[in-house]
Amino acid sequence: MNTSILPQWAKQVKRDKISKLYSLHAAGIFDEELVDDVAYAMFARAESIIHVTKAHEKGILDCPSCSRVIKCDGQKSWNVFLCICGWTLSRGELHKTYQHKQLVGGAAMPIVEDSIKSFPAKGSYNDKMFWIDRIIHSFHGELDTQRKKTGMAYRPAARNFIEGSLIQVVELIYFLAYGDSPDFVKSRDEWIEKLKISYVPDYIKEKYF
Repeated sequence: MNTSILPQWAKQVKRDKISKLYSLHAAGIFDEELVDDVAYAMFARAESIIHVTKAHEKGILDCPSCSRVIKCDGQKSWNVFLCICGWTLSRGELHKTYQHKQLVGGAAMPIVEDSIKSFPAKGSYNDKMFWIDRIIHSFHGELDTQRKKTGMAYRPAARNFIEGSLIQVVELIYFLAYGDSPDFVKSRDEWIEKLKISYVPDYIKEKYF
């Protein structure tokens, strides 16, 4: 039995990279390398969220040894993922690889799935910047399974993509440099209104409102 290979999940994007990208953009400096770095890191993170959520909710996992799709029957921690290549891992041990890492998408899954489909791999700097901005200013619960607006806002989806506690991520977004871009200013203003009615704890909201 091969248990030496564990699934690897993409890490959250560092806050200082997001802050630097927006500061440069606000100053009219369009850093192609940095926007690629952030965009591809967020894309990799979205892929990991999808894989983890599928394993967590449905017991379906791509074998980290041979890439075959395998299924774990049962929800108990001792139930196992077993691949014909010999790789195996208990559900409990798999859970430890993503526990407390904000990798289970929950109500953010429609946003995560949409980000994968809309990723501008061959797009311009602006295409990638707007893609990043849309994710950063999204909230869990904003989209239902038909991708229609519901008017709900549970908590910032950026928490799944950006490192730090909830309050650190909220603070980052609140104080990002937006410059004179009307689209970015609009997304920030809309984000603030959603934050007010979100499920973010009152002690966080009271810092800003």
